[in-house]
Amino acid sequence: MYQCKSQPITARKNKRVIEEARRFIAEWRAESRASRPCVRVRLFGRKERVFIDDFHYHIEKKSPADMIGRYRLVPCVKELLKHSEEKPVINEKGNWELEGVTPDGKVFRVIIRPEKRGGCLQSFYPVRK
Repeated sequence: MYQCKSQPITARKNKRVIEEARRFIAEWRAESRASRPCVRVRLFGRKERVFIDDFHYHIEKKSPADMIGRYRLVPCVKELLKHSEEKPVINEKGNWELEGVTPDGKVFRVIIRPEKRGGCLQSFYPVRK
């Protein structure tokens, strides 16, 4: 499990959380020079790309409370993808799963759908105990 150093979004109002998360996602996309926005990761001991083009549409279909909880984690998800060298777990659907811990001790899970050249960020969510 990867221990993140970056803080989750800490805005109090839901509208501010969504605005900050969308701004962060836009900056994250702008960092990628590829035609399809991606982030370089190390999966299974080799360098791969994880595409980040459509994951937020999935999040926006959730209930408002769930959506806000997920959007708060965007900075931590980026750090996990960029710096984690752990081998992902393969779930029953064939997707890759990575887990991380925020600086305040909350566990979250990132799901990546495998593709021909790397993967695609499918979803992420806080793990509830």
